[in-house]
Amino acid sequence: MPSRRLQLAIGLSLLLILVFGVTPAVVGIGIRDSTVTTLIALIPPETRSQLDIEETHFTSGWFRSSADMNVGYRPIGVDEFTMQVSFDIQHGPLLITRNGPRLGLAYAEIRPAFNSREITAALTQIPFELPSVRFELLAGFDRSLRIGLEISPLDYSDEAAEVVFEGLSGQLVANADQSAEFTLAMRRLQAQQNNSHFGFTLESLQFESTTQQMNDLLAPSSALLAIPAISSAGPFPFNAREISANSRVQTSAASTAQIDIYQRLRISSIESELPVASLTWTSEINEINGNLIRSYYELLANLQEQMNASQGILNTQVTDLGQQLALIAIQNSLVLNNLIEANAYAGDHSIDIRIDWQGLPEVDDIAQLDMTAVLAALNVDLVVSLDLEAIMRSPLADMVDPYVQEAYIVLENGRILVNATVRDSELRLNGELIPLDQFF
Repeated sequence: MPSRRLQLAIGLSLLLILVFGVTPAVVGIGIRDSTVTTLIALIPPETRSQLDIEETHFTSGWFRSSADMNVGYRPIGVDEFTMQVSFDIQHGPLLITRNGPRLGLAYAEIRPAFNSREITAALTQIPFELPSVRFELLAGFDRSLRIGLEISPLDYSDEAAEVVFEGLSGQLVANADQSAEFTLAMRRLQAQQNNSHFGFTLESLQFESTTQQMNDLLAPSSALLAIPAISSAGPFPFNAREISANSRVQTSAASTAQIDIYQRLRISSIESELPVASLTWTSEINEINGNLIRSYYELLANLQEQMNASQGILNTQVTDLGQQLALIAIQNSLVLNNLIEANAYAGDHSIDIRIDWQGLPEVDDIAQLDMTAVLAALNVDLVVSLDLEAIMRSPLADMVDPYVQEAYIVLENGRILVNATVRDSELRLNGELIPLDQFF
Protein backbone atom coordinates (compact mmCIF):
# COMPACT_ATOMS: atom_id res chain seq x y z
CA MET A 1 0.00 0.00 0.00
CA PRO A 2 2.76 2.58 0.80
CA SER A 3 4.42 1.81 -2.53
CA ARG A 4 1.15 2.51 -4.38
CA ARG A 5 0.76 5.80 -2.59
CA LEU A 6 4.32 6.66 -3.49
CA GLN A 7 3.69 5.75 -7.12
CA LEU A 8 0.51 7.85 -7.11
CA ALA A 9 2.35 10.81 -5.59
CA ILE A 10 5.16 10.49 -8.13
CA GLY A 11 2.66 10.21 -10.99
CA LEU A 12 0.75 13.25 -9.75
CA SER A 13 3.99 15.22 -9.40
CA LEU A 14 5.01 14.32 -12.95
CA LEU A 15 1.60 15.38 -14.20
CA LEU A 16 1.88 18.75 -12.43
CA ILE A 17 5.39 19.22 -13.83
CA LEU A 18 4.05 18.41 -17.28
CA VAL A 19 1.10 20.81 -16.94
CA PHE A 20 2.86 23.73 -15.31
CA GLY A 21 6.31 23.16 -16.78
CA VAL A 22 5.77 22.04 -20.35
CA THR A 23 2.40 23.67 -21.09
CA PRO A 24 3.77 27.25 -20.96
CA ALA A 25 6.17 26.40 -23.78
CA VAL A 26 3.30 24.94 -25.83
CA VAL A 27 1.17 28.01 -25.10
CA GLY A 28 4.08 30.21 -26.18
CA ILE A 29 3.90 28.81 -29.71
CA GLY A 30 0.56 30.51 -30.32
CA ILE A 31 0.87 33.34 -27.83
CA ARG A 32 0.91 36.05 -30.50
CA ASP A 33 -2.45 34.92 -31.92
CA SER A 34 -3.91 34.52 -28.42
CA THR A 35 -3.08 38.08 -27.37
CA VAL A 36 -1.80 40.73 -29.79
CA THR A 37 -3.42 39.44 -33.00
CA THR A 38 -6.77 38.77 -31.31
CA LEU A 39 -6.71 42.23 -29.75
CA ILE A 40 -6.15 43.93 -33.13
CA ALA A 41 -8.90 41.82 -34.71
CA LEU A 42 -11.43 43.47 -32.37
CA ILE A 43 -11.02 46.83 -34.16
CA PRO A 44 -13.84 47.41 -36.70
CA PRO A 45 -12.55 47.52 -40.31
CA GLU A 46 -14.27 50.89 -40.83
CA THR A 47 -12.01 52.56 -38.24
CA ARG A 48 -8.75 50.74 -39.02
CA SER A 49 -8.01 53.18 -41.85
CA GLN A 50 -7.25 55.82 -39.22
CA LEU A 51 -4.85 53.52 -37.40
CA ASP A 52 -1.33 52.44 -38.26
CA ILE A 53 -0.25 49.43 -36.20
CA GLU A 54 3.30 48.16 -36.64
CA GLU A 55 4.81 45.37 -34.58
CA THR A 56 8.43 46.36 -33.94
CA HIS A 57 9.45 43.57 -31.58
CA PHE A 58 8.24 40.13 -30.53
CA THR A 59 10.13 37.47 -28.57
CA SER A 60 8.72 34.28 -27.11
CA GLY A 61 10.39 32.30 -24.32
CA TRP A 62 9.40 29.28 -22.28
CA PHE A 63 7.38 31.08 -19.63
CA ARG A 64 7.16 34.66 -20.92
CA SER A 65 6.94 36.67 -24.13
CA SER A 66 7.25 40.35 -24.93
CA ALA A 67 6.01 42.53 -27.78
CA ASP A 68 6.28 46.18 -28.81
CA MET A 69 4.03 47.99 -31.25
CA ASN A 70 3.93 51.48 -32.66
CA VAL A 71 0.35 52.72 -32.93
CA GLY A 72 -0.45 55.81 -34.98
CA TYR A 73 -3.83 57.53 -35.01
CA ARG A 74 -4.80 59.94 -37.80
CA PRO A 75 -8.02 61.84 -37.05
CA ILE A 76 -9.30 63.85 -39.98
CA GLY A 77 -7.94 67.40 -40.02
CA VAL A 78 -5.51 66.78 -37.15
CA ASP A 79 -1.85 65.79 -37.21
CA GLU A 80 -1.13 62.13 -36.51
CA PHE A 81 0.02 61.24 -33.03
CA THR A 82 1.74 58.00 -32.12
CA MET A 83 2.42 55.92 -29.07
CA GLN A 84 4.42 52.84 -28.26
CA VAL A 85 2.57 49.96 -26.65
CA SER A 86 4.61 47.29 -24.85
CA PHE A 87 3.29 43.86 -23.80
CA ASP A 88 4.86 41.78 -21.02
CA ILE A 89 3.13 38.42 -21.44
CA GLN A 90 3.02 35.41 -19.08
CA HIS A 91 2.23 31.97 -20.50
CA GLY A 92 -0.52 29.90 -18.89
CA PRO A 93 -2.00 27.85 -17.44
CA LEU A 94 -0.96 29.34 -14.06
CA LEU A 95 -0.82 33.12 -14.21
CA ILE A 96 0.35 35.51 -11.50
CA THR A 97 -1.75 38.66 -11.89
CA ARG A 98 -1.90 41.81 -9.78
CA ASN A 99 -5.07 40.42 -8.20
CA GLY A 100 -3.56 37.02 -7.39
CA PRO A 101 -3.16 33.67 -9.17
CA ARG A 102 -5.46 32.97 -12.13
CA LEU A 103 -5.85 30.19 -14.69
CA GLY A 104 -5.81 30.99 -18.39
CA LEU A 105 -3.86 30.94 -21.63
CA ALA A 106 -1.96 34.19 -21.08
CA TYR A 107 -1.76 37.31 -18.96
CA ALA A 108 -0.17 40.55 -20.11
CA GLU A 109 0.64 43.89 -18.58
CA ILE A 110 0.29 46.61 -21.21
CA ARG A 111 2.31 49.83 -20.97
CA PRO A 112 1.46 52.67 -23.37
CA ALA A 113 3.81 55.64 -23.89
CA PHE A 114 3.45 58.62 -26.23
CA ASN A 115 6.04 58.97 -29.00
CA SER A 116 4.98 62.48 -29.98
CA ARG A 117 7.38 65.21 -28.93
CA GLU A 118 4.56 67.76 -28.83
CA ILE A 119 2.45 65.68 -26.44
CA THR A 120 5.44 64.79 -24.30
CA ALA A 121 6.43 68.48 -24.08
CA ALA A 122 2.88 69.45 -23.18
CA LEU A 123 2.72 66.84 -20.41
CA THR A 124 5.93 68.15 -18.87
CA GLN A 125 4.25 71.54 -18.40
CA ILE A 126 1.68 70.07 -16.03
CA PRO A 127 2.75 71.10 -12.50
CA PHE A 128 1.94 67.74 -10.89
CA GLU A 129 2.65 64.09 -11.51
CA LEU A 130 -0.02 62.45 -13.62
CA PRO A 131 -1.89 59.47 -12.16
CA SER A 132 -0.57 56.05 -13.10
CA VAL A 133 -2.37 54.14 -15.85
CA ARG A 134 -2.47 50.35 -15.80
CA PHE A 135 -3.75 48.02 -18.53
CA GLU A 136 -4.06 44.26 -18.09
CA LEU A 137 -5.05 41.54 -20.55
CA LEU A 138 -6.18 38.03 -19.65
CA ALA A 139 -6.70 35.44 -22.41
CA GLY A 140 -8.96 32.62 -21.26
CA PHE A 141 -9.06 28.97 -22.26
CA ASP A 142 -12.38 29.72 -23.99
CA ARG A 143 -10.60 32.17 -26.38
CA SER A 144 -12.03 35.18 -24.58
CA LEU A 145 -10.10 38.34 -23.81
CA ARG A 146 -10.52 40.35 -20.63
CA ILE A 147 -8.89 43.78 -20.66
CA GLY A 148 -8.74 45.82 -17.48
CA LEU A 149 -7.99 49.52 -17.02
CA GLU A 150 -7.07 51.28 -13.79
CA ILE A 151 -6.17 54.96 -13.33
CA SER A 152 -4.99 55.85 -9.86
CA PRO A 153 -6.45 58.69 -7.76
CA LEU A 154 -4.91 62.16 -7.70
CA ASP A 155 -5.05 64.92 -5.10
CA TYR A 156 -3.15 68.12 -5.89
CA SER A 157 -3.35 71.68 -4.65
CA ASP A 158 -1.21 74.80 -4.72
CA GLU A 159 -1.80 78.53 -4.61
CA ALA A 160 -3.13 78.58 -8.17
CA ALA A 161 -5.31 75.47 -8.49
CA GLU A 162 -6.79 72.39 -6.88
CA VAL A 163 -7.45 69.05 -8.57
CA VAL A 164 -9.10 66.02 -6.96
CA PHE A 165 -9.55 62.84 -8.98
CA GLU A 166 -10.73 59.75 -7.14
CA GLY A 167 -9.74 57.26 -9.85
CA LEU A 168 -11.17 55.32 -12.76
CA SER A 169 -11.62 51.64 -13.57
CA GLY A 170 -12.85 49.86 -16.67
CA GLN A 171 -13.14 46.40 -18.16
CA LEU A 172 -13.69 45.01 -21.64
CA VAL A 173 -14.72 41.37 -22.01
CA ALA A 174 -14.49 40.12 -25.60
CA ASN A 175 -15.88 36.62 -26.09
CA ALA A 176 -14.85 34.03 -28.67
CA ASP A 177 -17.94 34.78 -30.79
CA GLN A 178 -16.91 38.49 -30.98
CA SER A 179 -19.65 39.58 -28.60
CA ALA A 180 -18.40 41.98 -25.95
CA GLU A 181 -19.29 43.90 -22.80
CA PHE A 182 -17.60 47.08 -21.65
CA THR A 183 -17.96 48.84 -18.31
CA LEU A 184 -16.31 52.00 -17.02
CA ALA A 185 -16.64 53.74 -13.68
CA MET A 186 -15.09 57.10 -12.91
CA ARG A 187 -15.27 58.51 -9.43
CA ARG A 188 -15.40 62.18 -8.41
CA LEU A 189 -13.40 64.70 -10.45
CA GLN A 190 -13.08 68.23 -9.10
CA ALA A 191 -10.97 71.10 -10.45
CA GLN A 192 -10.76 74.69 -9.26
CA GLN A 193 -8.63 77.63 -10.41
CA ASN A 194 -8.17 79.74 -7.30
CA ASN A 195 -7.38 83.03 -9.01
CA SER A 196 -10.52 82.94 -11.15
CA HIS A 197 -14.11 81.73 -11.07
CA PHE A 198 -13.32 78.69 -13.20
CA GLY A 199 -14.12 75.34 -11.62
CA PHE A 200 -16.28 72.27 -11.99
CA THR A 201 -17.24 69.09 -10.14
CA LEU A 202 -18.25 65.80 -11.74
CA GLU A 203 -19.64 63.59 -9.00
CA SER A 204 -19.11 60.31 -10.88
CA LEU A 205 -19.64 58.66 -14.24
CA GLN A 206 -20.87 55.19 -15.16
CA PHE A 207 -20.79 53.73 -18.67
CA GLU A 208 -21.96 50.32 -19.86
CA SER A 209 -22.02 48.92 -23.38
CA THR A 210 -22.73 45.57 -25.04
CA THR A 211 -22.45 44.41 -28.64
CA GLN A 212 -23.15 41.15 -30.43
CA GLN A 213 -20.05 41.60 -32.64
CA MET A 214 -17.37 44.02 -31.57
CA ASN A 215 -15.63 44.36 -34.94
CA ASP A 216 -18.89 45.26 -36.73
CA LEU A 217 -20.19 48.79 -36.15
CA LEU A 218 -23.65 47.79 -37.42
CA ALA A 219 -24.08 44.79 -35.12
CA PRO A 220 -26.89 44.98 -32.52
CA SER A 221 -25.58 46.88 -29.53
CA SER A 222 -26.59 49.08 -26.61
CA ALA A 223 -24.93 51.68 -24.40
CA LEU A 224 -25.83 53.57 -21.22
CA LEU A 225 -24.15 56.62 -19.67
CA ALA A 226 -25.14 57.93 -16.25
CA ILE A 227 -23.87 61.01 -14.38
CA PRO A 228 -25.48 61.73 -10.98
CA ALA A 229 -24.46 65.40 -10.96
CA ILE A 230 -22.14 67.91 -12.60
CA SER A 231 -21.72 71.53 -11.58
CA SER A 232 -19.59 74.54 -12.42
CA ALA A 233 -18.82 77.68 -10.46
CA GLY A 234 -17.85 79.63 -13.57
CA PRO A 235 -17.48 81.17 -16.00
CA PHE A 236 -20.97 79.81 -16.70
CA PRO A 237 -22.43 78.65 -13.36
CA PHE A 238 -24.75 75.65 -13.56
CA ASN A 239 -25.82 72.57 -11.66
CA ALA A 240 -27.24 69.58 -13.54
CA ARG A 241 -28.47 66.39 -11.89
CA GLU A 242 -29.55 62.89 -12.94
CA ILE A 243 -28.02 62.97 -16.42
CA SER A 244 -28.45 59.85 -18.53
CA ALA A 245 -27.91 58.94 -22.15
CA ASN A 246 -28.67 55.61 -23.72
CA SER A 247 -28.54 54.29 -27.25
CA ARG A 248 -29.46 51.11 -29.09
CA VAL A 249 -28.65 49.70 -32.53
CA GLN A 250 -30.68 46.81 -33.86
CA THR A 251 -31.67 45.14 -37.11
CA SER A 252 -34.70 46.84 -38.62
CA ALA A 253 -38.03 45.03 -38.70
CA ALA A 254 -38.45 46.26 -42.28
CA SER A 255 -35.37 44.45 -43.65
CA THR A 256 -32.29 42.59 -42.42
CA ALA A 257 -30.22 44.91 -44.65
CA GLN A 258 -31.40 47.91 -42.62
CA ILE A 259 -30.77 49.01 -39.04
CA ASP A 260 -32.61 51.10 -36.46
CA ILE A 261 -30.83 53.51 -34.11
CA TYR A 262 -32.42 54.73 -30.87
CA GLN A 263 -30.94 57.47 -28.66
CA ARG A 264 -32.25 59.24 -25.56
CA LEU A 265 -30.74 62.05 -23.50
CA ARG A 266 -32.30 63.10 -20.21
CA ILE A 267 -31.31 65.83 -17.72
CA SER A 268 -33.77 65.73 -14.84
CA SER A 269 -32.73 68.97 -13.15
CA ILE A 270 -30.91 72.05 -14.47
CA GLU A 271 -30.06 75.11 -12.39
CA SER A 272 -28.43 77.92 -14.36
CA GLU A 273 -28.94 81.40 -15.79
CA LEU A 274 -30.89 79.81 -18.66
CA PRO A 275 -34.66 79.35 -18.23
CA VAL A 276 -34.53 75.58 -18.92
CA ALA A 277 -35.13 73.44 -15.80
CA SER A 278 -35.15 69.95 -17.40
CA LEU A 279 -34.66 68.39 -20.82
CA THR A 280 -35.39 65.08 -22.55
CA TRP A 281 -34.50 64.37 -26.17
CA THR A 282 -35.50 61.09 -27.79
CA SER A 283 -34.28 60.35 -31.32
CA GLU A 284 -34.96 57.39 -33.59
CA ILE A 285 -33.46 56.78 -37.02
CA ASN A 286 -35.10 53.73 -38.54
CA GLU A 287 -34.70 51.74 -41.75
CA ILE A 288 -31.14 52.96 -42.42
CA ASN A 289 -29.53 51.08 -45.28
CA GLY A 290 -26.36 49.40 -44.02
CA ASN A 291 -24.54 50.35 -47.23
CA LEU A 292 -25.10 54.01 -46.37
CA ILE A 293 -23.21 53.65 -43.08
CA ARG A 294 -20.40 51.62 -44.64
CA SER A 295 -20.09 54.08 -47.52
CA TYR A 296 -19.85 56.90 -44.98
CA TYR A 297 -16.87 55.26 -43.28
CA GLU A 298 -15.35 54.48 -46.68
CA LEU A 299 -15.67 58.17 -47.50
CA LEU A 300 -13.91 59.10 -44.27
CA ALA A 301 -11.13 56.62 -45.01
CA ASN A 302 -10.61 57.98 -48.53
CA LEU A 303 -10.79 61.52 -47.24
CA GLN A 304 -8.08 60.76 -44.69
CA GLU A 305 -5.84 59.10 -47.29
CA GLN A 306 -6.20 61.94 -49.76
CA MET A 307 -5.54 64.62 -47.16
CA ASN A 308 -2.40 62.79 -46.03
CA ALA A 309 -1.18 62.26 -49.60
CA SER A 310 -2.00 65.71 -50.98
CA GLN A 311 -1.61 67.87 -47.85
CA GLY A 312 -5.29 68.77 -47.60
CA ILE A 313 -6.13 68.92 -51.32
CA LEU A 314 -8.97 66.56 -52.23
CA ASN A 315 -9.18 64.79 -55.57
CA THR A 316 -12.20 63.80 -57.63
CA GLN A 317 -12.29 60.30 -56.13
CA VAL A 318 -13.41 61.66 -52.77
CA THR A 319 -15.91 63.97 -54.47
CA ASP A 320 -17.34 61.05 -56.44
CA LEU A 321 -17.63 58.95 -53.29
CA GLY A 322 -19.47 61.80 -51.56
CA GLN A 323 -21.96 61.96 -54.43
CA GLN A 324 -22.36 58.19 -54.26
CA LEU A 325 -23.11 58.48 -50.54
CA ALA A 326 -25.76 61.13 -51.22
CA LEU A 327 -27.25 58.96 -53.97
CA ILE A 328 -27.58 55.97 -51.64
CA ALA A 329 -29.37 58.19 -49.12
CA ILE A 330 -31.77 59.44 -51.81
CA GLN A 331 -32.53 55.99 -53.18
CA ASN A 332 -33.30 54.30 -49.86
CA SER A 333 -36.05 54.85 -47.32
CA LEU A 334 -35.46 56.43 -43.93
CA VAL A 335 -37.66 57.20 -40.93
CA LEU A 336 -36.53 59.92 -38.51
CA ASN A 337 -38.37 60.60 -35.25
CA ASN A 338 -37.42 63.32 -32.77
CA LEU A 339 -39.23 64.16 -29.55
CA ILE A 340 -37.97 67.05 -27.40
CA GLU A 341 -39.55 67.63 -23.99
CA ALA A 342 -38.43 70.47 -21.75
CA ASN A 343 -39.47 72.54 -18.78
CA ALA A 344 -38.70 76.21 -19.47
CA TYR A 345 -40.03 79.40 -17.90
CA ALA A 346 -41.82 77.16 -15.36
CA GLY A 347 -43.88 75.38 -18.00
CA ASP A 348 -43.79 72.04 -19.82
CA HIS A 349 -43.25 72.03 -23.59
CA SER A 350 -42.83 69.39 -26.29
CA ILE A 351 -41.89 69.23 -29.97
CA ASP A 352 -42.54 65.98 -31.85
CA ILE A 353 -41.40 65.64 -35.47
CA ARG A 354 -41.57 62.56 -37.69
CA ILE A 355 -39.96 62.45 -41.13
CA ASP A 356 -40.73 59.47 -43.36
CA TRP A 357 -38.54 59.47 -46.46
CA GLN A 358 -39.81 56.72 -48.77
CA GLY A 359 -36.79 56.86 -51.08
CA LEU A 360 -36.39 57.26 -54.82
CA PRO A 361 -34.86 53.97 -56.01
CA GLU A 362 -35.28 54.93 -59.68
CA VAL A 363 -32.88 57.89 -59.38
CA ASP A 364 -29.36 56.92 -60.50
CA ASP A 365 -27.96 60.43 -60.94
CA ILE A 366 -28.27 63.36 -58.52
CA ALA A 367 -28.61 65.69 -61.50
CA GLN A 368 -31.90 63.94 -62.32
CA LEU A 369 -33.39 64.80 -58.96
CA ASP A 370 -36.78 66.46 -59.37
CA MET A 371 -38.39 68.46 -56.55
CA THR A 372 -41.84 67.16 -57.44
CA ALA A 373 -40.66 63.59 -56.96
CA VAL A 374 -38.93 64.57 -53.70
CA LEU A 375 -42.14 66.01 -52.24
CA ALA A 376 -44.11 62.95 -53.35
CA ALA A 377 -41.70 60.68 -51.47
CA LEU A 378 -41.66 62.82 -48.30
CA ASN A 379 -44.07 62.58 -45.37
CA VAL A 380 -43.65 64.91 -42.39
CA ASP A 381 -45.66 65.21 -39.18
CA LEU A 382 -44.96 68.06 -36.72
CA VAL A 383 -46.75 68.50 -33.40
CA VAL A 384 -45.77 71.39 -31.11
CA SER A 385 -47.34 71.89 -27.67
CA LEU A 386 -46.21 74.80 -25.48
CA ASP A 387 -47.39 76.08 -22.13
CA LEU A 388 -49.12 79.42 -22.83
CA GLU A 389 -48.42 81.03 -19.44
CA ALA A 390 -44.74 80.09 -19.65
CA ILE A 391 -44.41 81.52 -23.17
CA MET A 392 -46.05 84.77 -22.04
CA ARG A 393 -43.25 85.07 -19.46
CA SER A 394 -40.62 84.63 -22.16
CA PRO A 395 -39.19 86.92 -24.89
CA LEU A 396 -41.59 85.18 -27.32
CA ALA A 397 -44.66 86.72 -25.68
CA ASP A 398 -45.04 89.51 -28.28
CA MET A 399 -45.20 86.95 -31.10
CA VAL A 400 -48.22 85.04 -29.77
CA ASP A 401 -51.05 87.38 -30.92
CA PRO A 402 -49.66 87.98 -34.45
CA TYR A 403 -49.14 84.25 -34.96
CA VAL A 404 -52.68 83.54 -33.79
CA GLN A 405 -54.01 86.11 -36.27
CA GLU A 406 -52.03 84.46 -39.08
CA ALA A 407 -53.30 81.01 -37.98
CA TYR A 408 -49.75 79.77 -37.53
CA ILE A 409 -50.61 78.68 -33.97
CA VAL A 410 -53.76 77.65 -32.11
CA LEU A 411 -54.60 78.42 -28.46
CA GLU A 412 -56.43 75.63 -26.65
CA ASN A 413 -56.79 74.76 -22.94
CA GLY A 414 -53.86 76.93 -21.92
CA ARG A 415 -51.59 75.48 -24.61
CA ILE A 416 -50.04 76.84 -27.79
CA LEU A 417 -50.50 74.18 -30.46
CA VAL A 418 -49.02 73.67 -33.92
CA ASN A 419 -49.99 70.72 -36.08
CA ALA A 420 -48.35 70.51 -39.51
CA THR A 421 -48.18 67.69 -42.04
CA VAL A 422 -46.63 67.15 -45.46
CA ARG A 423 -48.29 64.29 -47.29
CA ASP A 424 -49.09 63.58 -50.93
CA SER A 425 -47.14 66.73 -51.89
CA GLU A 426 -49.48 68.87 -49.76
CA LEU A 427 -48.74 70.98 -46.67
CA ARG A 428 -51.44 71.34 -44.05
CA LEU A 429 -50.92 73.71 -41.11
CA ASN A 430 -53.46 73.37 -38.30
CA GLY A 431 -55.89 71.84 -40.79
CA GLU A 432 -55.48 74.52 -43.47
CA LEU A 433 -54.04 73.62 -46.87
CA ILE A 434 -51.03 75.75 -47.87
CA PRO A 435 -49.73 75.52 -51.46
CA LEU A 436 -46.14 74.28 -51.54
CA ASP A 437 -45.30 75.82 -54.90
CA GLN A 438 -44.89 79.23 -53.22
CA PHE A 439 -41.77 77.93 -51.48
CA PHE A 440 -40.02 76.67 -54.65
